Amino acid sequence: RAKKPEWHDEVVDQSCQVPRIVADISDMLEPTAEPVLVHVYDLGPQQQSTGGLAHYSPFHVGVEVLCEEWSFGRGYGHGMAFVSSGAPGKNPEHTFRQTLSMGYSSLPPSQIKGYLDEMLDEYNENTFNLVLRNGHHFAEALLKKLGVGRMPPWLYVQDISAERVFLRVYNLGQTFITRWHNAAFKSYGAFHTGVEVYGKEWCFGASQDDESSVGWVEPGLCDQHHFRESLYMGSTKCTPDQVEKIIEDMGKEWTGTSYDMLTRNCHNFSAALCARLGVSQPPPWVNELASTLAEKPSAT
Repeated sequence: RAKKPEWHDEVVDQSCQVPRIVADISDMLEPTAEPVLVHVYDLGPQQQSTGGLAHYSPFHVGVEVLCEEWSFGRGYGHGMAFVSSGAPGKNPEHTFRQTLSMGYSSLPPSQIKGYLDEMLDEYNENTFNLVLRNGHHFAEALLKKLGVGRMPPWLYVQDISAERVFLRVYNLGQTFITRWHNAAFKSYGAFHTGVEVYGKEWCFGASQDDESSVGWVEPGLCDQHHFRESLYMGSTKCTPDQVEKIIEDMGKEWTGTSYDMLTRNCHNFSAALCARLGVSQPPPWVNELASTLAEKPSAT
């Protein structure tokens, strides 16, 4: 939590002071547009080593509403199941992965608080069940009460022997104009993509030589573009060594001088890599603009 500032002990004329207004959520009865987010974590090492939840899902989730993140589960230190709240994206027992936008709740803050108070009583050590009533069920129940979207199916993938593959989508460049255009005209947006597998995000770009122009960055952290969203493409049975071999082979073909903005770009590479990994293809809208502008071959 934010540290309170240390004010100087000065005497300030009352005419210059700003009135202090304290708002109680329980008094806020009017409907709002409260953003609701789901923070996704890879299970912490303690939870992975002890099994349990790892056999149900490889992820821990928390729901952010009213500026706090709420989750349900057993704490590693004491082993008791309870509902906890804290700073969004900062769960100390797990490794933060990404944030999903679930939409906006129109409920008054007082009603949201009432639901949370009810769930504090409903979800506890006596009602916890690893398969039938765990943290995912708590999150789904809270999202339903808030009237927003459901969590995506990939959060429930149980086959942890298969590596999950994500398409990381960015707004092209770092300008507000691009982000605004993409929000308004998604089908003809200007995007950049990379494929995440085994903790690395692989992408392709232009360069001035005939060597491989395939590289990797930390997932979601390409500093040349503005991160937009992650799309689950499926799970691959390829091992880390097999993935490295695939990247090595593709690097011989995807060289810097072979890059073409319209016909051989980062999206074409992402599609080719997804095919090699045996997962779904990227949605057409990520490359719709280039496909539309590409010159069609003349009939012979």
